[in-house]
Amino acid sequence: MPTFGHIFYGFCLLIPLMYYTKNKFNYKIAFIFLLNNIYGPDLVALFFGYLPFHGIISFTIFALPFALVMSYASRFSLVKSNKGFPLKFEDGGISEVSWKNAFLLVLAGNFSHFFIDQFFHINSEMKLFDNAFFDIKIPQQVFFDLSGPLYHSLSSLMFIGDAIVIATLIISIYFLRKGYKDTFKLFLIATGLSIISMLLISPLIYYGEREYAVMIQIGLYIFAPLFLLMYVARDIEDHPKETLDEPKITRKKLLTIVTALSTALAVFLILYASLAVFMPDFIGDLLGDTSPEALTNILIFGSIYFIIALILLIGSIGLFFKIRICRYLAIGASSYLIIFGFPIAIALFLCEKDIKALFSRE
Repeated sequence: MPTFGHIFYGFCLLIPLMYYTKNKFNYKIAFIFLLNNIYGPDLVALFFGYLPFHGIISFTIFALPFALVMSYASRFSLVKSNKGFPLKFEDGGISEVSWKNAFLLVLAGNFSHFFIDQFFHINSEMKLFDNAFFDIKIPQQVFFDLSGPLYHSLSSLMFIGDAIVIATLIISIYFLRKGYKDTFKLFLIATGLSIISMLLISPLIYYGEREYAVMIQIGLYIFAPLFLLMYVARDIEDHPKETLDEPKITRKKLLTIVTALSTALAVFLILYASLAVFMPDFIGDLLGDTSPEALTNILIFGSIYFIIALILLIGSIGLFFKIRICRYLAIGASSYLIIFGFPIAIALFLCEKDIKALFSRE
């Protein structure tokens, strides 16, 4: 997996949007997209490879609960500070990104993540469900085309395709002038007409090119992420949320629940990391690689995560006694575990102003 490649592609989509909007593009929307663009389907599944989340459809299911975390995260902001660092992390008390919009942003990140995975993974496949029999490898993507051996074949039928393309170009001058809604209608009509023509007549109307593959992949990997990003940005701009989030459980009680969850997570990770340290061959079997080099790396990673989990455990235990330094330990360890997805909610919760007040000196 090209790890930085995900970040690179994410910025390639975001920077033109930020440039066009003169840096007024909502940075919370951008960050939620960027986070899911790189980690997205790799959340949890990266370290627990047997969990079936690494697929376009399977991660969409996983995205529903994770979008709650992203929505909750949008109540925090970076604001100017009058002392110390120039910026501070502040709880605004209003989740600017709704669950629906957060879900759409997670999906946008999901789609763009698989653009990199499909074309630059060693297996080069479009994964719908993880480990499913119908994951589609690039050499098999003639499935999209239905053109087969017709590829790059001359035919008089090409005049039909030329007529559709030329008519679309000329008519687009009028529709582009009217705006995106009318342009979108033209886009759908021209696309539908092309698909019907290829199905009912022949793919030769477009020289036998891979038209279906282009429409499916560009629609999924470029149009969908960009459209979802701009839809959410516009929806939040047009319908800003101004009502403070109303807590249904008192913060003291919720702190006890979160502390218990944080402690349980720390214990689980300590046990899991212990397996990597003392039984690296067992973890190697799960990951499908038991070479000496892989086992050494598993041992190193296990040791690092054992230390992080131990810090989280110490911090979590200290939360029961409201020890201030332990709050920072728990925040730091949970933030590092963002690759597992949900632990970031622990760190964010401990940054709430009402929670900080519980740890302040009387």
